[in-house]
Amino acid sequence: MAASPALAQVDARIVDNPPEATLRTAPEEPTVALPHAGFDATRKPAPTERGVGAEVFYDLAIRYQDGTIFNPSTGTDDPVRLRSYVGAATGGSPQFAAPTVRILPGETFRLTLRNELPADDPTCPGAGGVNVPHCFNRTNMHTHGLHISPTGNSDNVLVSVSPGVSFQYEYNIPPDHPAGTFWYHSHLHGSTALQVSSGMAGALIIEGGRIPALAPDGGYVTGDVDVVLRKPGGEPFRDRVMLFQQIAYACRDGAGAIKAATTGAWYCDAGDVGEVEGYDQLTPTSWSASGRFTSINGEVMPTLARAVAGEVERWRLIHGGVRDSIKLRFRKMEPAGKTVVAARLATADARQAFVDQRCTGAPLPALGLAADGLTRGALDERSDTILQPGYREDLLVRFPEPGVYCVINGELQTDQAVNNEPHGRELLGYVRVDEGTAPPSAGDSILGALIASAEANLPDDVGARVVADLQDGMRLAAFARHPDVAAEEVTGRQTLGFRIFNGSLPPAPPAFRFEIGELGRDLAGNLALMNSAPYDPVRMDRTLVLGAVDEWTMTSFAANHPFHIHVNPFQIIEVLDPTGTDVSGPGNPNVSQYANLKGVWKDTLMVEQGHVIKVRTRYERYIGDFVLHCHILDHEDQGMMQNVRIAIPDGTGGAAVAHH
Repeated sequence: MAASPALAQVDARIVDNPPEATLRTAPEEPTVALPHAGFDATRKPAPTERGVGAEVFYDLAIRYQDGTIFNPSTGTDDPVRLRSYVGAATGGSPQFAAPTVRILPGETFRLTLRNELPADDPTCPGAGGVNVPHCFNRTNMHTHGLHISPTGNSDNVLVSVSPGVSFQYEYNIPPDHPAGTFWYHSHLHGSTALQVSSGMAGALIIEGGRIPALAPDGGYVTGDVDVVLRKPGGEPFRDRVMLFQQIAYACRDGAGAIKAATTGAWYCDAGDVGEVEGYDQLTPTSWSASGRFTSINGEVMPTLARAVAGEVERWRLIHGGVRDSIKLRFRKMEPAGKTVVAARLATADARQAFVDQRCTGAPLPALGLAADGLTRGALDERSDTILQPGYREDLLVRFPEPGVYCVINGELQTDQAVNNEPHGRELLGYVRVDEGTAPPSAGDSILGALIASAEANLPDDVGARVVADLQDGMRLAAFARHPDVAAEEVTGRQTLGFRIFNGSLPPAPPAFRFEIGELGRDLAGNLALMNSAPYDPVRMDRTLVLGAVDEWTMTSFAANHPFHIHVNPFQIIEVLDPTGTDVSGPGNPNVSQYANLKGVWKDTLMVEQGHVIKVRTRYERYIGDFVLHCHILDHEDQGMMQNVRIAIPDGTGGAAVAHH
């Protein structure tokens, strides 16, 4: 095993935003496919202007990529070979952080996905059924969180793109689509977790410039919060894209077993190359035992590109990982100005001791701006932000003074963590903050910057109302595009329960089943799981009706599971803990991860075992077949997924499911 001093070194690995995808505004080939009278073979389509009605084009290849990942346990760079997204891009880190795609509302995004992975795939076809991971080199694409069609060549995760095949997706972004932070990742059942754990994920941002207006009823014609994330002169606040991943690479011995020390930590010998090639790398305890580290924009323990003291920044946080929960916080490093610190970070205790000894400043407050890409009804002040797999959070951050700040993954209780294991504090990276041209005053604040922006950048009548809202509970009514779902709107109800159980009897080895079912009551009146089953690709589990409004009740009977449903987001109504107390209202997220989530719109939500969660959703605009599932993606690959259909109403209160 490699042994050398381990350094957690400021400025050793500087990381900016991921690379920006270079989109084309015209296809590469002529739009006329076949020669005919008057055909001009030299004609090329003219580029179009960006915006509503425009088409933008991008080619994204999937291939193995060689590189290195820093290992703080040894202080060395581990060679790795991983399945990766590769496309034309500018700036950013070139390794294992897929290009960031930026789209405008009303545009059509034509993505050509080119599967250049080897056709010789020993895992395909799979043996043991559809819910045994298989076909690791087949793939498809999911635009996580977008409200677009799930059918045809749009956000259709029921198609398969084999090695050697190129497939063009056509994502028609509606003109009224909310601006916000979304992401894209592979989503073929049987290979999803393995590919995402290799780093096959990237940011997908809908950019907004729509200015709100006053409506005749006294409310707003809502706009995009982006228009007030500007300085009074119109210059945008700094926009940071932060893609968090857990790349679970491992090296194997001659028998195919993962090389692991007696402590359980994985290691690679000289000449080894780390890979992600098996689901034994994605077990409930593998990540914590492995000693691997969460990366930011493709780098482990980086220093983020410099900030300026006193300036407000927008941080777009994307949890693109599979096997760890993150509690993000910032603390200033002491003593101020220290540039290099050494520590052995091979154990969890050592990592926590490092943070406790070096990152001793007070927790830095931030304001929560959006959840899962959707602007909140009001800013949420916090010093900790919990990210579960699939989550996005947009924060407004302001570093009050120069120095080095630690980016920390804080302590989590067992019942808050995706692996049902507690974890202590550890370092994710650093931010170096420079002194600005004018030192910030004690009275400066994020809220003050937003008020100044609204006064300078909005029309007078709208600006005055927005300022009044900000001064009254930091409300963002002018920018929250989804109205509350009132109880009287509800037209139907859905229930859902997650379960993992051992389907075999001794002395047979365990055969765990990953299932989703409905909720009922047992003879004692307690919630019970009914009609549960693993995923079946030919079974339609739920048929919903376009235009309906459902209230969903969800719980978990074994472990914690992030619930994700495609197409339509949902609003959180209440979260009852095992004592029956609603923990979604104002509160401390260190006590409950659901604190301050009442009324918030999301598309992914952790369902803690024993908690009962109620959400409401509207089925709007789109019909078609798609899925819901657990966003611990190895759970999804092993059966914790259901097929969902939104159908046209039949005129009698049901769904029209026939073709005649």
